Amino acid sequence: MTSILLGSLAGLVGALAPASLSQVEESAPFSWFELIPGVTDGRMMGTLGVTDHGGHVAVAVLGSWLVCAFLISLALLARLGLNKARLQGGTLQYVPGSGFSVRNLFEVYVSAMRNLGGTILDSHDARVFFPLFGGLFIYVFFCNLLGILPGMLPPTENISNNFAMASVVVVVYLVVALGRNGGAFLKHMAGPVWWLAPLIFAIELLGLLVIRPGSLSLRLMGNITGDHLVFGIMSDLTHVLIPSVFLGLGIFVSFLQAFVFTLLSMIYISMSVVHDDH
Repeated sequence: MTSILLGSLAGLVGALAPASLSQVEESAPFSWFELIPGVTDGRMMGTLGVTDHGGHVAVAVLGSWLVCAFLISLALLARLGLNKARLQGGTLQYVPGSGFSVRNLFEVYVSAMRNLGGTILDSHDARVFFPLFGGLFIYVFFCNLLGILPGMLPPTENISNNFAMASVVVVVYLVVALGRNGGAFLKHMAGPVWWLAPLIFAIELLGLLVIRPGSLSLRLMGNITGDHLVFGIMSDLTHVLIPSVFLGLGIFVSFLQAFVFTLLSMIYISMSVVHDDH
């Protein structure tokens, strides 16, 4: 009886799956990247051995490349401004430039991120891990903002993009924990009761390698997907004033989710640095 029920369920799922997938692909929002040959038919990702569903993976990858190119361009402009200031020599090189400039914008950002890291880590570790935290926040933030542009989709809607960032955080966590506090870290993973150590270690390892990166990835994906969906629906329903309200809400959600992702990453790294309670 059980085998009959399982067979019937499998047949029902198989019959419904193609229709549901086609509906999802038909209702997927448009992206300008779809005009590039090889995106929608899966050939772009297929050459790398990646299964693409209607070009969703390729659109996310191209969007992330666009964000990276934009951020690298801004960083180069900021560096040019910094080099120009250093040519003045003396104390003048530390005086902020007048008016708005990319250099001033990055100086404010660096100062804010260093201060945020200093509230969780000590000053030395805040400086050491600043490239990770500073890069995570600005990358996630601009990926989120890409979703509010017409014809663009945020790469953070894709679970693969988010899980890749979360995996980097987990790898850094493991390297720092084993490098600085190897014995204390393994003792913490094994728990206080020796005869339960194998079970506790397995549970802690599951939480470290699966639950933590999974929660970081799914939280970001869910919130950005929901915000982008609501913004699209309201823009279709109304064309005056209301979309502007949800546009502002989308910018706020983009900032908030980037902040939460970065803050949780800081907390995870801080847990690998200090183990005074053990």
